[in-house]
Amino acid sequence: MRWITQTLKKREIYKLYTITISGVVILNRPKIINFLSSVEGFSRLYHLINMDTELSRSIQSLDPHFQPFVHYLLEQSCEITLTNESLQISEPCSGCYPKVTMEGIRYDRFKLNIPYAQQQLTWEIIFDSANWKEPPDFIFDAEDDDFFPPMEQINSLICWDWKNKESLAAAVTELLELYKDYQLERASTNSTLQRHLRSLLAENPKELQIVINRTEHNFGTVNVLMKLEVNFSNLPPYLQEGNPGKGTAVLYVWFPNPESSSVKSQLYLSPTVESAFGGSSKLHIPVFQQGILLGEYFALINQLLAKQVSLISDCFQKKQKFTSGLLAYFVKSVIEYDVNKIVLLLEWNDFFFTFTVELPQYFPTEPPVYIFKSVYHNQNKKPYTERHTEFPYSPRWSGVEMAKRTSAFIWENIKNFQTASVNNSDR
Repeated sequence: MRWITQTLKKREIYKLYTITISGVVILNRPKIINFLSSVEGFSRLYHLINMDTELSRSIQSLDPHFQPFVHYLLEQSCEITLTNESLQISEPCSGCYPKVTMEGIRYDRFKLNIPYAQQQLTWEIIFDSANWKEPPDFIFDAEDDDFFPPMEQINSLICWDWKNKESLAAAVTELLELYKDYQLERASTNSTLQRHLRSLLAENPKELQIVINRTEHNFGTVNVLMKLEVNFSNLPPYLQEGNPGKGTAVLYVWFPNPESSSVKSQLYLSPTVESAFGGSSKLHIPVFQQGILLGEYFALINQLLAKQVSLISDCFQKKQKFTSGLLAYFVKSVIEYDVNKIVLLLEWNDFFFTFTVELPQYFPTEPPVYIFKSVYHNQNKKPYTERHTEFPYSPRWSGVEMAKRTSAFIWENIKNFQTASVNNSDR
């Protein structure tokens, strides 16, 4: 175990910071009641509350001078970890006699658990309550006993600003960048890893995390986490609860050892992108085949995602055109609509019914679904319904042409539907 230290000029603090740890916020009561109705749901909620309580206690046990640094650092979890996993702090303690205040004991050091390349780094961060204006020291993992970050390159520690709550997050970010360089240097002693990483760096990934584990005599598993360079701004807007954040995609590749041909990969999508793609199961990435280089695979997945974004954006625009065309025909009959579904209340010879158009995710390549529903007749105690998926259709038609043919389909089939609803209804 080692630490890095730097003694800098002292300054005076002018602000007192109040730390508020957010609890579990319930925005939708019916949903939370349904969620709690299962043992699993209650257990998960209890776990969340318990984790939050432990985190709150850990932060509040620190010297008040250091709490703003820690609170801001934890808020940056998504930016630092790439996969929306949370940074955690644990084992607060003091190097000498802990500071005692009216609120209790206050510590000046703690361990920071950093999810990194699908593993976890544990760094100890050491402040000094007696010299609270000075930057912290760091103790790194014992497994990285040859990690010696050059102090002259860590600007946030050299120019430590004790008045800026972002200072610790900046220092951790710089150290993680140097840790990445340290891992890349470790890879330089293996020719296979060199080829993979040289090809990857040629693609210039914006953010990269890598861990090359060591065995007693050689290299072990290799974990690589890469942020994909895809523009998600053209994805259609989706209404989501909470704050799903901006669109991101991260590719994870795992080598059992540098020479292995059994390489595994996984794609992580942010909630915004996952919703736009119709769920994580809708997009299947190709396997990492033998003979391909890591940079080539990174470029392949980038291209796949870019095409998917373009396809979804194009489908969304065509849905809008079809919806606009259909609304022009039935503007006074609309019950509800969006780009995925339109519900109309219609009448034919004093017979009232609803007609629903459902547009699949990849419309117009996939045809719409038409649903007739009677407002009078039940079948098995539910409104009598007919679902139609077979009718004249071409994805090359314009939105106006599709709307025109949909209107014609309704009036051509309503008589048969009325008869069927009467004949097949519950007696």
